[in-house]
Amino acid sequence: MKVGQKIITVISLILLILSVFFVSNFLIWKVNYQNKIFPQTKIGNLDLSNQTTLQAKSLIQNRIKEIKKAGLSFKYKTKVITIPSEVASFDVDLSYSLLAFNTQKTLAVALGNRNQRTFTYYLLAKFKLIFPRLVPAQYTLDQKKIKKIVGQEFSTLNVPANNAYFSVSKNKPGLNLQINSETLGRKINYSLLFEKLNASLVKLNNKQIIINTQAIYPNLKKSDLENLKPQVKKIINRGDLSLQLITTTSKYWEISPQEIITWISLQKSNNQSTLSLNLKKIEEYLKIHIAPSVDRVAIKPSFKVINKHISNWQNGKNGQKLDLIASALQINKAFLAGKNSSKLIVKQLPDESLIKNNTADIQNVLGIGKSNFTGSPANRVYNIEVGASSLQGLLIKPGAEFSLVKALGAVNAQSGYLKELVIKGDKTIPEYGGGLCQIATTLFRTALASGLPITMRENHSYQVAYYNPPGTDATMYDPLPDFRFMNNTKHYILIQAKIVKGQLSFIFWGTSDGRIATTSAPVIYNIVKPEPTKIIKTDTLKPGVEKCTEGSHNGLDAYFNYTVTYPPDSTTTPIHKRRFYSHYVPWQGVCLVGATASSTKSLKTNLKSGL
Repeated sequence: MKVGQKIITVISLILLILSVFFVSNFLIWKVNYQNKIFPQTKIGNLDLSNQTTLQAKSLIQNRIKEIKKAGLSFKYKTKVITIPSEVASFDVDLSYSLLAFNTQKTLAVALGNRNQRTFTYYLLAKFKLIFPRLVPAQYTLDQKKIKKIVGQEFSTLNVPANNAYFSVSKNKPGLNLQINSETLGRKINYSLLFEKLNASLVKLNNKQIIINTQAIYPNLKKSDLENLKPQVKKIINRGDLSLQLITTTSKYWEISPQEIITWISLQKSNNQSTLSLNLKKIEEYLKIHIAPSVDRVAIKPSFKVINKHISNWQNGKNGQKLDLIASALQINKAFLAGKNSSKLIVKQLPDESLIKNNTADIQNVLGIGKSNFTGSPANRVYNIEVGASSLQGLLIKPGAEFSLVKALGAVNAQSGYLKELVIKGDKTIPEYGGGLCQIATTLFRTALASGLPITMRENHSYQVAYYNPPGTDATMYDPLPDFRFMNNTKHYILIQAKIVKGQLSFIFWGTSDGRIATTSAPVIYNIVKPEPTKIIKTDTLKPGVEKCTEGSHNGLDAYFNYTVTYPPDSTTTPIHKRRFYSHYVPWQGVCLVGATASSTKSLKTNLKSGL
């Protein structure tokens, strides 16, 4: 055989081998890998290579179960705390999810996009010609709540820095001026904490997070105050500072030099130091010592609605509130001018009684919203009644934004609310706020029925039976999330509340401009089953006694369409459309049982699941 023929034969053989190689691998890719994850694909140390979507889903879900079962662990020196991924409560409004993984999205990322599903990419991955593709787990983390829990559990790690300050000694004749040294502070390094936590969770790991702290340095040192001692002594010699409140009657408060000294602050500019007052300290003093005798709540006007009109209108009474910020600024201004007196500034709180005799032109029912809370615990029912009554007769000005958090005010014992138990790990802790999401949800439905623009609304972490159908709920917690809407009518809106046999209703009264509001039925999809009900032994209950939360609920997504059609003569766009989306994580039911019970097999935990 000639040399040329040998070369041709070798080349042909090579081409044949390559053809067989590519054709066979192409067929393998085409037949076997359309629903399989490519080689060299991992989530942390979890290898998903060559797995079908069902196999990979099972692997991912098993790892998620391990993480959620263990909870999130944080450590500082010898102290360790574990935070559950879900905080359950006997009042659903106080339950929330801290960590929720999205298996479907994670699986989609593992499968890869169009460019990562090509035959070429498959070959490179199969023969390890590329580095392993590290897939990030998809999840949501409530950093705000985790930060709050960590801060509470490790409260001793948050120590504010203290500036050097002046004080007056009381144990010697006369007034002896002293300069107190500054102190260094520290705080938890939350940025580093969440950086570590996210780096762990994105790999589907559950590594214990070591807490680090960072120093907080004071702005003023003792040496900064030394040269100002003569000026401070002159301030002491001024005597008392008189604060004047001039309304229908005049009141006076005398502030001693010893107190004024604690307000003194040093301002630095171009390496020069000047004296002023610490506005925050003045505000704190005014809030504690003066505001309680100045503030007066507004008394709402009373009325009845008869035949769709307001009648028997009784005027209310204006309230007033000490303006802490403006008063502090005024005191500082007087201090810098060398004066020994300053006026206090009061804000008037109108009661809306100027709208007497129905000059608000309230003529029509704009919309009605309802929700049912039958079967709620006694404390929850009580809180719903308190919240509803606080909104009864509330008037919303034209063009104003309604805020539920602002309208309800402080949620505590002083405002009439009761606590309910929340379950954090194996602990039960009483907290305020249970039942108020029933208020938010019902207002959301009423605002929709009235055709009003929703400016802030957030759904619950998981679906709640009280708020069926899914997707039509709204949650609230001071300060956020809030529920808000706009009164974009040209007239006042009056809120009426009604509770009848476990059903809460809100009615919005006003003057109709002819707008028509419609909402579609919610569309439900992406249903995910929850874990079996969790049993926790506790010594807070008698042996064998059980207490359960609302129960298990499927995770799901939901949306509905909201359309407002305005009349032809309206100055706004004729039709407004909006789609409201809601995502709910699967929720595991929780039951507490007396710790010394001999068996938990007889527990009656027939908790009904949602959709």
